[in-house]
Amino acid sequence: MKKNTSQNLSKRLVQYGALSAAVLGVADATGQVTYTDIEPDVVLAVGDTYNIDFTGTGAQNVEISNPDGLAGGNAALAFPSSGGAFVGFTAGGFEYPSLLIDGDAVGPSETFTTPGERGDLNYYGCAYSNSQWCDEVVDGLLGVRFTFDGNTHYGWVRMDTDVNGSNEMVVKGFAFEATPDTAIEAGDEGSPLGVADQAFNNFSYFTDANTLTLSAATAMDNVTIHNISGQQVSTSALTSNNERVDISALSTGVYLATVTIEGTRKTIKFVKR
Repeated sequence: MKKNTSQNLSKRLVQYGALSAAVLGVADATGQVTYTDIEPDVVLAVGDTYNIDFTGTGAQNVEISNPDGLAGGNAALAFPSSGGAFVGFTAGGFEYPSLLIDGDAVGPSETFTTPGERGDLNYYGCAYSNSQWCDEVVDGLLGVRFTFDGNTHYGWVRMDTDVNGSNEMVVKGFAFEATPDTAIEAGDEGSPLGVADQAFNNFSYFTDANTLTLSAATAMDNVTIHNISGQQVSTSALTSNNERVDISALSTGVYLATVTIEGTRKTIKFVKR
C-alpha cells in the first residue's frame, strides 16, 4: 500500500475546495487501502466547509461543514453524497455519526445512519446523550459508506472538533477500501512504508509571483493545479527532479498542486500572490 507522510497540525485558517488527491494503494490478500494525507491539515473556522473526494476523481463523497449560525458556531455537520451514510444511528429524528477509534470496523456489518441524510456531530456540548462528537475531540474517526462506479465502498475520515475550545475543526486525512463491499479498519493507512514515501523522499517546493519550483530525489512525471473550487487550471508534463512551472497566468489565491512520480501522487497547497 502507499501513503503520504503527514506534517504537524497546521493552525493556519484555510478553506479548501472540492479537490483532494488520493494516493492509490497496491492490493494484498486483505484488500486495497487507498489513503490520502492532507498536507497541511485543513483547518475549518466557523462558516468553512471541506469536501472529501476519496477516489481522487473530482467527486464529492462527503462534505464536512462547520456552519455559521448553528448552535452559536458550536456545531459540525457531515453531508454524504447521494446514497452515502455514516457509521452511526438515528435517534429523535436526527442522524448521529459514531465517534470511532483506530481499529474499529467500518463495513457491511455495522449500523449506519439513514442514506443520503446529514450527520450531526454537535461538538457544542454533551447535553445530548446521542452526540458522541461533543466537546473537544482529537483524532476522531468518522466511518463512511459511499458509492463509486456503481459499487459500495467503506472508508474513514480523521478529524478534530472544537480545537482548544476555539470552535475550529481540523480535517487530517482519509482512506477507503478500493475493493467493493469490503470492510476497512478505521485509521488503516495501509503499509507504513510504501512506495510513495520513497518516491517523494526529499521533496520540496516554493513559489514566487510567477513560478512554482518543485524538487524531488526522483524525476517527476507531471503536475496538475486546481483552484479552491476544484477546477483544473493547468497541467504540465515534467521530466526531471528539478522543475519550474509557470504560474504567472494564475489569479491571486490558494491552489492545490498534485505532483505525480512513478504513478504515486502528492498534493501540496501554495499561494499565488
